[in-house]
Amino acid sequence: MNRRWLLHLLFWLSFWFIYAYIYSKYDGNLPKYLYTEAVQMPARALATYLAFWFFDRYSSGNSWKAFAGAAASAFAGGLINRAIKMVYLVPVYFPEASFEFWGYRMMYDVFDCMLAASTALSARMFFKQQALLRREHQLRAEKSEAELRALRAQIHPHFLFNTINNLYALARVKSDKTAPVALKLAQLMRYVLYESQKPMVTLEQEMQLIRDYTELERLRFDEGRLDLVLDFQAPEPERSIAPLLLLPLVENAFKHGAGEQEEGAFVHLELKQHMEKLYFKVFNSRVIQADAEQSGIGLSNLKQQLELLYSNRYTLDVTSTEHHFQVILEIYNTLPGLDHEKP
Repeated sequence: MNRRWLLHLLFWLSFWFIYAYIYSKYDGNLPKYLYTEAVQMPARALATYLAFWFFDRYSSGNSWKAFAGAAASAFAGGLINRAIKMVYLVPVYFPEASFEFWGYRMMYDVFDCMLAASTALSARMFFKQQALLRREHQLRAEKSEAELRALRAQIHPHFLFNTINNLYALARVKSDKTAPVALKLAQLMRYVLYESQKPMVTLEQEMQLIRDYTELERLRFDEGRLDLVLDFQAPEPERSIAPLLLLPLVENAFKHGAGEQEEGAFVHLELKQHMEKLYFKVFNSRVIQADAEQSGIGLSNLKQQLELLYSNRYTLDVTSTEHHFQVILEIYNTLPGLDHEKP
């Protein structure tokens, strides 16, 4: 027996027992009223399921027909219930009682059917509403996941394109750095292709990704040309963060900042993590000729990911001058460590 039929059965058993118990207060004969109420249950059930039919058929298009049909169902159920009392129940179990079919007491039978139908309809609407809410939540989650995958898919070729450009530049001049860069690129791509598919990674993994990436970028700069500072302070490196969230900011610092300068280039990265707050600052040099609006897909991509993953739980502040570019990202209420995800 599936859950739906079990709920229907429990509803009618409860309705039957409550009515029998209430009426048994007249003379204390519960078994008699358990039987007489059981005989009347089919009429009430008929009225209820007819009301269901009217609501299923008309509620989405014509609510007046739905309510009118439900009212007519309750009235018809009341008439059938009245007939059952006249033909069988009153003569057999209440012979001393007077009975008038069209009397005012007929409204009691109609009311009983209306009460059963309205209670069942209310419960049915509640469960349908809950199912719709769950479905809506599921669709939103699926939509967000699809958008997030699309955004991360943008990062993959973007990241690969920038790094291969670096490798190509070294290969052209037959630099001894070409082999180390290729090895580092392989390590980074392994992370991008596999770890980024996870919903969350540890903060330590993201910090290591940034260390590897900046080390790869440093290889293509001449000695003394780049001032690179990494100040990472994470007392809880096992706390989780969305993968590839910080990398676009670091990429932009090199691509649109230090990478365009012949001298005086610098990139300063500062990461601080305390309890449920993450602070990440990127401060880099830029040349006057650099287009202030040119930030590639990285920054817009990051903003979309933040909205999907950390809506109302982050701040992103961007400051741009002729010679400097600064981005400060703060994320609040970060997740605890990933130990619960380990097998």
